[in-house]
Amino acid sequence: MTPTPPASEPAKAVLSIKGLTKRYRRLVAVDNIDIEVYPGDFVGFIGPNGAGKSTTMNCVSGVLAHDAGTIKVAGVDVLAAPVEAREHIGFVPQELALYGYLTGEEFLRFVGSVRGLSEEAQSTQIEELLTLTELTAARDRVLKEYSGGMARKIAICAALLGPPELLLLDESFVGLDPESTYRIRRRLERHCQEGGAILLSSHILEMLERVCTRFVIMSKGTVAKALTRTELDAAVAAGEYEDLTQLYLRVTGKDVALV
Repeated sequence: MTPTPPASEPAKAVLSIKGLTKRYRRLVAVDNIDIEVYPGDFVGFIGPNGAGKSTTMNCVSGVLAHDAGTIKVAGVDVLAAPVEAREHIGFVPQELALYGYLTGEEFLRFVGSVRGLSEEAQSTQIEELLTLTELTAARDRVLKEYSGGMARKIAICAALLGPPELLLLDESFVGLDPESTYRIRRRLERHCQEGGAILLSSHILEMLERVCTRFVIMSKGTVAKALTRTELDAAVAAGEYEDLTQLYLRVTGKDVALV
């Protein structure tokens, strides 16, 4: 008699946010939000300026300490074990902070060594990423000489090294030309196809609608709406919304300004 194979265990969340609250004195920037991101998820993190997206990402990455709730990355609490939690994260913040006197390759090798990559793995991945971002010719230039777009591309390269289970990308396509945007977008899709997860904040809603598998819309520090790609497609097919942009405008109340 052939034994019955065990039921597969449900996937564990790469990112689990429960009751997250962050205050700046009297301002409640993030108010008791819950978000879970699973392997393979490409999550579009959407909202107006000041909605709490960057604050949330900074709390997840450990740049900011939150006031209430829990954040776990790959099961690791970011407050209880911040160094271990960061091992599972690749983060490109909206405001970049690079080591200006390192060359592009020196910076990537530094990140690779921090992540515990062997010299061989560093060399292989760095070549692939520099080729992807067309920075091969700039590998020996110091970062303070990079343009804004080049700096953002080298930061994306650093985030992908490893690769970590979770990528946090905060407006990471700002300043990139269409060709670079296309190539990097395809590389990010591959990251998710290979079991990684991405939380991407961007105002380029047309791109998010094309690539993301889930959407989380923030408004005034709370999660105003969360839905899957399937749910969005069904709503569009039923005529509830024209597209993701119209859904976003309605949920956040921004459509009133267009009347």
